[in-house]
Amino acid sequence: MPEQPARLAISATGLCKRFGALQAVSGINLHLQQGEALGLLGPNGAGKSTTLSMLLGLLKPDGGTAQIFGHPAGSAAARRLIGATPQATELPDQLTPREILDYTAARYGTSANHATLATRFGLKDLMERRVAGFSGGELRRVALALAFVGRPKLVFLDEPTTGLDTASQEQFRQTAQQFVAAGGTLVLTSHHWDEIEAICNTIALIDHGEVVLTGRIEDIRARRSVHRLSFGLTGQDTPPAWMQATRAGNDWHMETADSDAALRRMVREAIPFEGLTLERLKLKDLIHRIRNEKDVS
Repeated sequence: MPEQPARLAISATGLCKRFGALQAVSGINLHLQQGEALGLLGPNGAGKSTTLSMLLGLLKPDGGTAQIFGHPAGSAAARRLIGATPQATELPDQLTPREILDYTAARYGTSANHATLATRFGLKDLMERRVAGFSGGELRRVALALAFVGRPKLVFLDEPTTGLDTASQEQFRQTAQQFVAAGGTLVLTSHHWDEIEAICNTIALIDHGEVVLTGRIEDIRARRSVHRLSFGLTGQDTPPAWMQATRAGNDWHMETADSDAALRRMVREAIPFEGLTLERLKLKDLIHRIRNEKDVS
Protein backbone atom coordinates (compact mmCIF):
# COMPACT_ATOMS: atom_id res chain seq x y z
CA MET A 1 0.00 0.00 0.00
CA PRO A 2 1.36 3.46 -0.83
CA GLU A 3 2.13 5.66 2.16
CA GLN A 4 -0.72 8.04 2.98
CA PRO A 5 0.15 11.76 2.92
CA ALA A 6 0.31 13.50 6.28
CA ARG A 7 -2.87 15.33 7.23
CA LEU A 8 -2.78 19.12 7.33
CA ALA A 9 -3.41 20.38 10.84
CA ILE A 10 -3.40 24.02 9.68
CA SER A 11 -4.17 25.32 6.23
CA ALA A 12 -4.23 29.13 6.06
CA THR A 13 -4.19 31.04 2.80
CA GLY A 14 -4.06 34.78 2.26
CA LEU A 15 -4.95 35.78 5.83
CA CYS A 16 -5.38 39.55 6.20
CA LYS A 17 -6.41 41.71 9.14
CA ARG A 18 -6.61 45.48 9.48
CA PHE A 19 -7.23 47.57 12.59
CA GLY A 20 -8.17 51.02 11.36
CA ALA A 21 -5.21 52.39 9.45
CA LEU A 22 -2.94 49.56 10.64
CA GLN A 23 -2.52 46.56 8.34
CA ALA A 24 -1.62 44.04 11.05
CA VAL A 25 -1.52 40.95 8.82
CA SER A 26 -1.16 40.97 5.06
CA GLY A 27 -1.63 37.81 2.99
CA ILE A 28 -0.16 35.23 5.35
CA ASN A 29 0.03 31.61 4.16
CA LEU A 30 0.70 28.86 6.69
CA HIS A 31 0.47 25.10 6.16
CA LEU A 32 1.38 22.72 8.98
CA GLN A 33 1.18 18.95 8.88
CA GLN A 34 -0.08 16.84 11.75
CA GLY A 35 2.73 15.90 14.13
CA GLU A 36 4.87 18.98 13.41
CA ALA A 37 5.84 21.81 15.73
CA LEU A 38 5.93 25.32 14.27
CA GLY A 39 7.87 28.18 15.82
CA LEU A 40 6.18 31.47 14.93
CA LEU A 41 8.86 34.15 15.13
CA GLY A 42 9.03 37.89 14.69
CA PRO A 43 9.54 41.18 16.53
CA ASN A 44 6.87 42.74 18.73
CA GLY A 45 4.04 44.05 16.59
CA ALA A 46 4.93 41.81 13.65
CA GLY A 47 1.49 40.19 13.56
CA LYS A 48 2.12 36.90 15.40
CA SER A 49 -0.64 37.21 18.02
CA THR A 50 -3.12 38.50 15.43
CA THR A 51 -2.34 35.49 13.24
CA LEU A 52 -2.84 33.12 16.17
CA SER A 53 -6.17 34.79 17.02
CA MET A 54 -7.42 34.22 13.48
CA LEU A 55 -6.31 30.58 13.52
CA LEU A 56 -8.10 30.12 16.85
CA GLY A 57 -11.22 31.74 15.47
CA LEU A 58 -11.09 34.59 17.98
CA LEU A 59 -10.68 37.15 15.18
CA LYS A 60 -12.42 37.05 11.84
CA PRO A 61 -9.98 37.73 8.98
CA ASP A 62 -10.73 40.54 6.56
CA GLY A 63 -9.50 38.28 3.79
CA GLY A 64 -8.27 34.75 3.27
CA THR A 65 -9.27 31.44 4.84
CA ALA A 66 -8.04 29.22 7.66
CA GLN A 67 -8.87 25.60 8.38
CA ILE A 68 -7.99 23.36 11.33
CA PHE A 69 -7.87 19.69 10.32
CA GLY A 70 -10.19 20.58 7.45
CA HIS A 71 -12.70 22.49 9.62
CA PRO A 72 -13.17 26.27 9.41
CA ALA A 73 -11.16 28.05 12.11
CA GLY A 74 -13.44 28.99 14.98
CA SER A 75 -16.07 26.35 14.20
CA ALA A 76 -17.23 23.97 16.93
CA ALA A 77 -15.52 21.08 15.13
CA ALA A 78 -12.21 22.97 15.05
CA ARG A 79 -12.44 24.13 18.69
CA ARG A 80 -12.89 20.55 19.89
CA LEU A 81 -9.46 19.67 18.46
CA ILE A 82 -7.35 22.52 19.86
CA GLY A 83 -5.98 23.84 23.12
CA ALA A 84 -4.40 27.22 23.73
CA THR A 85 -2.46 29.32 26.21
CA PRO A 86 -2.63 33.05 25.49
CA GLN A 87 -0.10 35.66 26.61
CA ALA A 88 -2.47 37.18 29.19
CA THR A 89 -3.59 34.89 32.02
CA GLU A 90 -6.91 35.77 33.65
CA LEU A 91 -8.56 33.07 35.76
CA PRO A 92 -11.53 33.15 38.18
CA ASP A 93 -9.71 33.96 41.39
CA GLN A 94 -12.20 32.22 43.71
CA LEU A 95 -11.76 28.84 42.02
CA THR A 96 -9.02 26.26 42.53
CA PRO A 97 -6.91 24.81 39.71
CA ARG A 98 -8.78 21.53 40.14
CA GLU A 99 -12.14 23.25 39.63
CA ILE A 100 -10.88 25.24 36.64
CA LEU A 101 -9.42 22.14 35.02
CA ASP A 102 -12.60 20.14 35.65
CA TYR A 103 -14.79 22.86 34.14
CA THR A 104 -12.60 23.19 31.06
CA ALA A 105 -12.39 19.43 30.55
CA ALA A 106 -16.19 19.20 30.76
CA ARG A 107 -16.47 21.74 27.96
CA TYR A 108 -14.44 19.33 25.82
CA GLY A 109 -16.69 16.45 26.85
CA THR A 110 -13.95 14.68 28.77
CA SER A 111 -12.50 14.52 32.29
CA ALA A 112 -9.30 16.06 33.62
CA ASN A 113 -6.37 13.78 34.39
CA HIS A 114 -5.44 15.65 37.56
CA ALA A 115 -2.42 13.57 38.51
CA THR A 116 -0.76 13.84 35.08
CA LEU A 117 -1.44 17.56 34.70
CA ALA A 118 -0.28 18.32 38.24
CA THR A 119 3.00 16.49 37.64
CA ARG A 120 3.69 17.97 34.21
CA PHE A 121 2.98 21.56 35.23
CA GLY A 122 4.10 21.67 38.84
CA LEU A 123 0.62 21.98 40.35
CA LYS A 124 0.75 19.28 43.04
CA ASP A 125 0.82 21.77 45.91
CA LEU A 126 -1.59 24.20 44.24
CA MET A 127 -4.54 22.06 43.13
CA GLU A 128 -6.76 22.83 46.16
CA ARG A 129 -5.82 26.49 46.61
CA ARG A 130 -7.88 29.36 45.24
CA VAL A 131 -5.95 31.10 42.49
CA ALA A 132 -6.45 34.47 44.19
CA GLY A 133 -2.96 35.43 45.32
CA PHE A 134 -1.17 33.10 42.89
CA SER A 135 2.08 34.47 41.51
CA GLY A 136 2.45 35.17 37.79
CA GLY A 137 4.43 31.97 37.37
CA GLU A 138 1.82 29.89 39.20
CA LEU A 139 -0.98 31.33 37.06
CA ARG A 140 1.07 30.57 33.97
CA ARG A 141 1.44 26.92 35.01
CA VAL A 142 -2.33 26.61 35.41
CA ALA A 143 -2.85 28.21 32.00
CA LEU A 144 -0.43 25.74 30.41
CA ALA A 145 -2.30 22.82 31.98
CA LEU A 146 -5.55 24.22 30.53
CA ALA A 147 -4.07 24.06 27.02
CA PHE A 148 -3.66 20.27 27.34
CA VAL A 149 -6.65 19.33 29.54
CA GLY A 150 -8.98 18.58 26.60
CA ARG A 151 -6.57 16.08 25.04
CA PRO A 152 -6.15 18.30 21.95
CA LYS A 153 -4.59 17.34 18.65
CA LEU A 154 -3.27 20.88 18.11
CA VAL A 155 -2.00 23.31 20.74
CA PHE A 156 -1.34 27.04 20.34
CA LEU A 157 1.11 28.51 22.85
CA ASP A 158 1.72 32.27 22.86
CA GLU A 159 4.87 33.08 24.90
CA PRO A 160 4.09 30.13 27.21
CA THR A 161 7.11 30.38 29.53
CA THR A 162 6.77 34.06 30.42
CA GLY A 163 7.16 34.34 34.20
CA LEU A 164 8.26 30.73 34.70
CA ASP A 165 11.39 29.82 36.63
CA THR A 166 14.16 27.80 35.01
CA ALA A 167 12.93 24.44 36.33
CA SER A 168 9.37 25.09 35.10
CA GLN A 169 10.67 26.17 31.69
CA GLU A 170 12.59 22.93 31.35
CA GLN A 171 9.56 20.88 32.44
CA PHE A 172 7.45 22.66 29.83
CA ARG A 173 9.98 21.89 27.11
CA GLN A 174 9.90 18.20 27.98
CA THR A 175 6.10 18.19 28.00
CA ALA A 176 5.94 19.91 24.60
CA GLN A 177 8.52 17.53 23.13
CA GLN A 178 6.59 14.50 24.41
CA PHE A 179 3.33 15.88 23.01
CA VAL A 180 4.82 16.25 19.53
CA ALA A 181 6.61 12.89 19.72
CA ALA A 182 3.24 11.27 20.43
CA GLY A 183 1.77 12.78 17.24
CA GLY A 184 0.47 16.09 18.56
CA THR A 185 0.81 19.32 16.59
CA LEU A 186 2.02 22.52 18.18
CA VAL A 187 2.36 26.21 17.32
CA LEU A 188 4.67 28.19 19.57
CA THR A 189 5.57 31.85 19.75
CA SER A 190 8.54 32.68 21.94
CA HIS A 191 11.31 35.22 22.31
CA HIS A 192 13.54 32.40 23.56
CA TRP A 193 15.25 31.11 20.43
CA ASP A 194 16.74 28.12 22.25
CA GLU A 195 13.20 27.16 23.26
CA ILE A 196 12.05 27.32 19.65
CA GLU A 197 14.93 25.15 18.46
CA ALA A 198 14.47 22.63 21.29
CA ILE A 199 10.76 22.09 20.55
CA CYS A 200 10.05 23.02 16.94
CA ASN A 201 11.10 21.42 13.67
CA THR A 202 9.65 24.18 11.48
CA ILE A 203 9.68 27.96 11.70
CA ALA A 204 7.85 30.87 10.10
CA LEU A 205 9.28 34.35 10.53
CA ILE A 206 6.71 37.15 10.37
CA ASP A 207 7.62 40.79 9.88
CA HIS A 208 5.23 43.68 9.19
CA GLY A 209 2.36 41.23 8.87
CA GLU A 210 4.01 39.04 6.23
CA VAL A 211 5.84 35.70 6.28
CA VAL A 212 9.38 36.56 5.21
CA LEU A 213 11.06 33.21 5.87
CA THR A 214 9.69 29.72 6.43
CA GLY A 215 10.98 26.16 6.37
CA ARG A 216 12.27 23.25 8.41
CA ILE A 217 15.05 24.21 10.81
CA GLU A 218 17.32 21.43 9.54
CA ASP A 219 16.90 22.66 5.96
CA ILE A 220 17.62 26.26 6.95
CA ARG A 221 20.76 25.13 8.76
CA ALA A 222 21.83 23.10 5.72
CA ARG A 223 21.76 26.29 3.63
CA ARG A 224 24.46 27.90 5.77
CA SER A 225 26.99 25.62 7.46
CA VAL A 226 28.40 28.28 9.77
CA HIS A 227 30.24 27.75 13.04
CA ARG A 228 31.60 30.16 15.64
CA LEU A 229 35.12 29.79 16.99
CA SER A 230 35.63 31.40 20.39
CA PHE A 231 39.07 31.70 21.94
CA GLY A 232 41.35 33.75 24.11
CA LEU A 233 44.77 35.19 23.26
CA THR A 234 47.77 35.51 25.52
CA GLY A 235 49.21 38.90 26.36
CA GLN A 236 48.26 41.78 24.08
CA ASP A 237 48.08 39.69 20.92
CA THR A 238 45.29 40.31 18.40
CA PRO A 239 44.03 37.94 15.68
CA PRO A 240 45.30 38.43 12.11
CA ALA A 241 43.06 40.31 9.69
CA TRP A 242 42.09 37.21 7.71
CA MET A 243 40.12 35.88 10.72
CA GLN A 244 37.80 38.92 10.82
CA ALA A 245 37.38 38.19 14.53
CA THR A 246 35.45 40.40 16.92
CA ARG A 247 36.17 40.90 20.60
CA ALA A 248 33.74 40.46 23.50
CA GLY A 249 35.37 41.00 26.87
CA ASN A 250 38.43 38.78 27.09
CA ASP A 251 37.35 36.50 24.25
CA TRP A 252 37.53 36.69 20.48
CA HIS A 253 34.89 35.26 18.14
CA MET A 254 35.20 34.20 14.51
CA GLU A 255 32.51 32.86 12.19
CA THR A 256 33.50 30.38 9.49
CA ALA A 257 31.95 27.90 7.07
CA ASP A 258 35.06 25.69 7.32
CA SER A 259 36.12 25.45 10.94
CA ASP A 260 38.68 22.68 10.23
CA ALA A 261 40.54 24.82 7.71
CA ALA A 262 40.45 27.84 10.02
CA LEU A 263 41.83 25.85 12.94
CA ARG A 264 44.60 24.32 10.82
CA ARG A 265 45.67 27.78 9.65
CA MET A 266 45.64 29.09 13.22
CA VAL A 267 47.98 26.26 14.24
CA ARG A 268 50.16 26.68 11.15
CA GLU A 269 50.60 30.40 11.86
CA ALA A 270 51.30 29.69 15.55
CA ILE A 271 48.54 32.00 16.75
CA PRO A 272 48.75 31.79 20.58
CA PHE A 273 45.11 30.93 21.23
CA GLU A 274 43.77 29.29 24.38
CA GLY A 275 40.44 27.98 25.64
CA LEU A 276 39.09 27.45 22.13
CA THR A 277 35.47 26.35 21.73
CA LEU A 278 33.44 25.55 18.61
CA GLU A 279 29.66 25.82 18.28
CA ARG A 280 27.07 26.06 15.56
CA LEU A 281 25.86 29.55 14.81
CA LYS A 282 22.75 30.22 16.87
CA LEU A 283 19.48 30.03 14.97
CA LYS A 284 18.73 33.70 15.63
CA ASP A 285 22.09 34.78 14.18
CA LEU A 286 21.74 32.39 11.23
CA ILE A 287 18.33 33.75 10.28
CA HIS A 288 19.59 37.32 10.67
CA ARG A 289 22.41 36.53 8.24
CA ILE A 290 20.06 34.92 5.68
CA ARG A 291 17.70 37.89 5.85
CA ASN A 292 20.57 40.36 5.40
CA GLU A 293 21.76 38.47 2.33
CA LYS A 294 18.22 38.59 0.90
CA ASP A 295 18.02 42.33 1.54
CA VAL A 296 21.35 42.89 -0.21
CA SER A 297 20.35 40.80 -3.23
